[in-house]
Amino acid sequence: MTFSIVGFDPIEKEWGIAVQSKFLGVGVVVPWARASAGAVATQSYANKKPLN
Repeated sequence: MTFSIVGFDPIEKEWGIAVQSKFLGVGVVVPWARASAGAVATQSYANKKPLN
């Protein structure tokens, strides 16, 4: 089972993502963020391609 949460601080304009799972290394593939856009935790479809 995997749990995730995404939070936003409107005063500081900062995003945060936390993920907990029984699978090792899940923090590399589940959370995604983009400057000036937002953040998301993709639990059902994780991109497992290596970052170049």
